Amino acid sequence: MQIHAIVLAGGDGNRFGGEQPKQFVRLAGEPILLRTLHALATTIFDQTVVVSHPSWLEDTNELVRVAGLAGRVTVVPGGVTRNESTRNGLGALRAADDDIVLVHDAVRPLLPIEVVQRSIEPILSGRADATDTVIPSADTLVIVEGDAVVEIPDRSRYRRGQTPQTFRAGVLARAYEAAAQAGDLAASDDCSLVLRYVPGVRLVAVAGDEINVKITTRIDMVMADRMLQMRVMSPITSTEELHPMDGSRLLVIGGTSGIGQAIVEAAERQGARAEVEGASLGLDVRDPEAVERRIGEAAGRLGGIDHVVCSAGVLRIGPLAATSAATLAEVVDVNLTGTLNVARAAYPHLRASRGSLTVFTSSSFTRGREGYVAYSASKAALVNMAQGLSDEWADDGIRVNAISPERTDTPMRRAAFPSESPDGLLGADAVALATLRLMASDLTGQVLDVRRHDATDAEPLTGEKR
Repeated sequence: MQIHAIVLAGGDGNRFGGEQPKQFVRLAGEPILLRTLHALATTIFDQTVVVSHPSWLEDTNELVRVAGLAGRVTVVPGGVTRNESTRNGLGALRAADDDIVLVHDAVRPLLPIEVVQRSIEPILSGRADATDTVIPSADTLVIVEGDAVVEIPDRSRYRRGQTPQTFRAGVLARAYEAAAQAGDLAASDDCSLVLRYVPGVRLVAVAGDEINVKITTRIDMVMADRMLQMRVMSPITSTEELHPMDGSRLLVIGGTSGIGQAIVEAAERQGARAEVEGASLGLDVRDPEAVERRIGEAAGRLGGIDHVVCSAGVLRIGPLAATSAATLAEVVDVNLTGTLNVARAAYPHLRASRGSLTVFTSSSFTRGREGYVAYSASKAALVNMAQGLSDEWADDGIRVNAISPERTDTPMRRAAFPSESPDGLLGADAVALATLRLMASDLTGQVLDVRRHDATDAEPLTGEKR
């Protein structure tokens, strides 16, 4: 008996919008379809077939080839309906009747391995002929006819359907043969056809997962992006939970104090080799030639660069109308143009190492703050920069992310707000912990919020460990 997977990637993306189907859109730097295939790769399948929209067949094959999956994954054209696409995939498998076939949506990229295992086990053990993955409904269900409410059923009896849906190959083939003869290949899923055309089938419900979201709209994309960030960026309370950085080569621009200094100390504790640059060492990030020269020199001393962190920035307080043009230019040029200069100069080194760039925005990027409008505007621009570069540099293997800490106890903030109590501020050590975790992940294009209530137990990274 063999176990096979059919991945349905035949959508044209009409509901999602954009020039390409949603399965090709990048989620945290990786095409959604590829993330789905990687999720399924955690289980050993004898055959995997991707059913592609006919107009995007060549693109799907190229994606599979570049990802190194050619030979393990077969791509076939889909049909007009979902059912026709599943039927095409089933035909390409050449599965025996006793084999197991798992059918999954390409746009459910956050599929947990536990859900895959739960969907297969009842069939593997002989308890079922098919399984349907479901989750409870937290919302009240309402049956309407026109605009009239006619019934409010007991929601405890109802579930929301997900994929995978899994079958004995012979059972699924029988359902499709009968449905095709009846001219009925327009059901919304495969279990519907099995229930309809295979009398006495043992169809069992298995528990899905809220994280197994289907990306259909732009809002779904935002939710999936955040869920992926939450799953990879689990809370950190100790340096013991960080991935070792033995031998990693790190350059921190703005690393002589505050958050940058905390990152350097944390990384060195984890085995990294770090170089530091900043204004106190004579580097003006507004000078592109100086930035390029200093980064090149640091790369020479380190033998290359794996990670670049740019935390350089200035904060000037005061009403816009009372602020000089020179001060406004300083804020924008240091915070935004300076970071762009760092990114540009770091690019060839990070391309060689397939490394990462991390920049620093601020909690004020979501809403401008009275009294420091130019600073808020520059930090909002850095978010767009990070997200844009994450796409621009994805094919080079460079990850680009932004850290957005809440108000943090740093020398820059103390100078700007001398009467502010440090009791309500986030510690630089907690921001460093979050930064290292993001650097060690496979995420890109992320804006990671670091909040004080998530970091109250964080271990300090300076001085002796507790």
